[in-house]
Amino acid sequence: MDELVFYGSQGDPSDKQHSNSFAYLSSIHTSKQYLQYRQCYSGRNGAVLTGIGHESKLIVASNDRATIQVYLYGKESPEQRIPLPEQLTCLEICNDSDTSSSWLIGGAKSGRIYVWELDSGLLLAAKECHYQSVTVVKYSKGFVFSGGADSRIVVWKILDLVTSEATSASKPFAIFTDHILPVTDLVITNGLVSDLRLYSSSRDCTVRCHNVVSKTLTSTYVLPAEVESLAADPAYRALYVGLNNGVIRILSLYRANPKTHILEAVGGSGSIVTLKPDPELKESIICHQQDGVADISITKLQVTFDGTTLVSGDSKGNLFTIDIATKQIQQKLKSLVGAISQILLFYTKADNKELETQANDKNVVRTIPTLKRVVAEARDIQNHEIQKRLGSVQSAQKEFDVPEFIDRVKSQQRLFTNFSEVDSTVERVSGAGSKSELSDKVNQLEIQLEQMGSAYANLQAKYEELYKEHASLLNR
Repeated sequence: MDELVFYGSQGDPSDKQHSNSFAYLSSIHTSKQYLQYRQCYSGRNGAVLTGIGHESKLIVASNDRATIQVYLYGKESPEQRIPLPEQLTCLEICNDSDTSSSWLIGGAKSGRIYVWELDSGLLLAAKECHYQSVTVVKYSKGFVFSGGADSRIVVWKILDLVTSEATSASKPFAIFTDHILPVTDLVITNGLVSDLRLYSSSRDCTVRCHNVVSKTLTSTYVLPAEVESLAADPAYRALYVGLNNGVIRILSLYRANPKTHILEAVGGSGSIVTLKPDPELKESIICHQQDGVADISITKLQVTFDGTTLVSGDSKGNLFTIDIATKQIQQKLKSLVGAISQILLFYTKADNKELETQANDKNVVRTIPTLKRVVAEARDIQNHEIQKRLGSVQSAQKEFDVPEFIDRVKSQQRLFTNFSEVDSTVERVSGAGSKSELSDKVNQLEIQLEQMGSAYANLQAKYEELYKEHASLLNR
């Protein structure tokens, strides 16, 4: 098993050709680099991947013009540049497991939310959500969450956005206005919909927890500095908060009661929890401050699927993998020009052949449909044409390799080899011999039982004689 990280940056604003703007797909646990993408730059949260491996795409929203760039897996240069209605600031992909449909959601600089169907390119919805630019868009459990520079968080049902009958008259499911400065990041839990919780970070130095279904604020956590990024433990035992001073603060969501020694939730019922200064660095990670740079902030955070490693990027283009238990740097990946704008994690088999697929295969679907700039009407829905592969492209079946098979059997045989001094040899005894031994054993036990019975009878007779003699002595 291996984990891959995709990371990109905002690029250098002075480089008009963006010749130094790269993005990379690398391994977290090894030094292997799978891919690099040229002229790949975006605003924060402005890049998404449809997957990794054969025929997957990277979609990037340019942060200086109203276009998106589409990269094919295995190629460094973009395959497409698609014009958009306006400049997008963030992207998110919604995958429907029931219908295998995918929607691309983009947050715009004007505060609008755009929803495209990736298979057809139709623009299904364009909603006025925020008064300022959209900073982050997330999707989970049928809900679309958007945070903006206007300090608001707007929650939509994806069904209301993609259904033509409800698109024109649909309203947000919920609007949270508890923050007072721009929202920087969102984290949504993966539990039941009835207990769906939204963690949001803002430059007002707070992290807030909302119950999505009940539309209530459950907890407020006050940090010592502005919050730029947020990540959660896979089991939601802790939050990792990236601050604008280069510190990553660990926010434990459960603590042991000092009297009962039972774990209890931190916060809840609308309470406010203020994090105290941490001079001993028991709950702080300061790896990004080692270079002595004063003006540095943590722009993106992600936690690996086992919850042991933290992947963090800063405003100077540095990317580290950090062991959470020891708070030490495991690996420093190749630095980028500009602030880290996106970090995406994937896990796959270590010997996954799809990761080595060449992009010059003629059967590969290299592009996506052109994204429309006008909201689809009824006639567009009726003439619904989608671009979909029926089945999957598979390479020619590999011939049976006899030497490889023999080597594999030898390696498996070592697992059953006894290298200790214990004799684990099993001796097989015939069925007839075992029956004769059993009958001899039964006869011996019967003889022993008879001997014990006769001895007990003699002992009882002696006891009765002694008792009679004792009684006669008492009568005298």
